[in-house]
Amino acid sequence: MPLVTIYIPTRNRPELLERAVRSCLLQTIGDFELIIVDDGSSPEFQPQLQAIATLDSRIRLFQLPESQGACVARNLAIAQAQGDYITGLDDDDEFLPQRLANLLQAIASHPQASFISTAYQIKSRRGRLLSSNAGARTVTLNDLLFSNIAGNQVFTRTLNLREIGGFDPQLTACQDYDTWIRLAQRFGSGYRIAGASYLIRLDHELPRISNDHRRRQGYLYLYEKHQHLMNESQKASQQFFRLLYTEKPGLVEILRFVPRQKIFVALKVYLLRKIGYDI
Repeated sequence: MPLVTIYIPTRNRPELLERAVRSCLLQTIGDFELIIVDDGSSPEFQPQLQAIATLDSRIRLFQLPESQGACVARNLAIAQAQGDYITGLDDDDEFLPQRLANLLQAIASHPQASFISTAYQIKSRRGRLLSSNAGARTVTLNDLLFSNIAGNQVFTRTLNLREIGGFDPQLTACQDYDTWIRLAQRFGSGYRIAGASYLIRLDHELPRISNDHRRRQGYLYLYEKHQHLMNESQKASQQFFRLLYTEKPGLVEILRFVPRQKIFVALKVYLLRKIGYDI
């Protein structure tokens, strides 16, 4: 079985990090390494970080002396990775136990895919659980230029990520989306498998990596970076999702300004926000 690298960037959140790490240690396969990159955590958190690093011999801890951002942390992990394949986990999220097994099975069934992605579950601040209900499908570059249907983490060959230069540190948000676009552009279509094996945890009080201001900047930068690849329909789709996910329009704005073909998506996101999902 090929070795898989899992990378987790983290900063000043050891309690959440430990939960994420333990979800990796519960995987149904054991051939993986776990690289934690500490993005300049404060001195008071160092004992907890060192304790987490000793939980399992497969864990490797790298530490940046000062914060340089999640992309730099991820790129350090990519450079140090020993796995044939690689995938990521945010420090406040979790893997479900079968995730790595499912991803390895999928890449064996779809060896030409540039990456494998999955559906995901979201646990809201109020404890409600929601599944993205995304089905199996090929993910082409053309698809990705309309919207990020791959999700926030993918599974790919380590050499592929290195060849495209990893994650772009200039992005304040949408770093993953930008990376999937470049993977598809360089290596061809990816494949999304059915079933959710990644859990996004919103049920904590600490901030997530991307706030509204960062999302707004990220969407604008991503659009400027890739608009030369987009047709007019794709540009309009990007503008819609930028509005939906950065401006968080109210119901009146949705009914007045959202394109008719996007009204169902906009209303679904609006209602999910009303019941506690930060999306």
